[in-house]
Amino acid sequence: MSESALERTSRALDLVPYLLEHQGISITELAEVFGVSENQINEDLILIHMCGLPGYTPLELIDMYYEDGYVTVSEPQSLHSPRRMNRHEMAAILVGLDLLKSIRSGDLEIEISNLQAKLLSNIKIENPFVVVHQELKNDFLPILESAIAKSTPLKIEYVSANKDEKSERNILPLEIYVQNRMNYLIAWCDKAQGDRTFRLDRILKCELLSGVEIRSKNHQGLVEQIAPSTKLLVHSSARNFIEENQAIISEISKIGESFEVNLSQIEEEWLIRTALGYGPGIEVIAPARVATEILKRKGAILSRYT
Repeated sequence: MSESALERTSRALDLVPYLLEHQGISITELAEVFGVSENQINEDLILIHMCGLPGYTPLELIDMYYEDGYVTVSEPQSLHSPRRMNRHEMAAILVGLDLLKSIRSGDLEIEISNLQAKLLSNIKIENPFVVVHQELKNDFLPILESAIAKSTPLKIEYVSANKDEKSERNILPLEIYVQNRMNYLIAWCDKAQGDRTFRLDRILKCELLSGVEIRSKNHQGLVEQIAPSTKLLVHSSARNFIEENQAIISEISKIGESFEVNLSQIEEEWLIRTALGYGPGIEVIAPARVATEILKRKGAILSRYT
């Protein structure tokens, strides 16, 4: 069954921020994460490549590279000022926020209320409306929200609806949603080695797991492929690397004729291939394992010419 334009638009909107956090990800991995074919991902990238900010000249379009099966975004064309919404759009957002507030913990509920107050101060409706919602709170919401935000694994005790028995599971929570007036959690289950859905009122115990890593085959954020604290020394001969990768540079300082560059989270494989492509123009200072791997591959490449 062919997907709707709304479904494809929704995926395209999710792709850009995901790519910014996973620079250099392969199209194969990207297709697995979003649950579509590689051909579909290629079509989505072509679509995104023709999107941008008002003006829509080549200067305002999203700039990305997806050659050789790997994707990098150099200019996401983010909105630097909020767009103006009409009354109907703001009313729809207020209704959505009210529903969201009914299934979130205290801290987020306060933030949502503050956002609602800001929107209400900018919307003028002759007859005030009332949104009625049913409270769907749960004692474990704060710990679940924190675990989702920080990709932290949890240990839960759960009562199965089918077998009416308790089981302990190590999970990585991914998303909370409401259906038929019930709260549900989508999580990667280490025991089942797959995504599973849990009803929140059937969770008896929930605690953070320290020193435990849960790997998922489907979610790249759970796999150790992201280089932490990546620091480079970029020489003047490779200055265009800085110009083309502003979106992933978190800090930069000049040292003589070179630049010390700190990168946000990126795929290690992309960094290795990029550094090899620039030759002596880029030196990887940290992490050490990436620098070691570059030297190893450099030696293997040079050995082919002897």
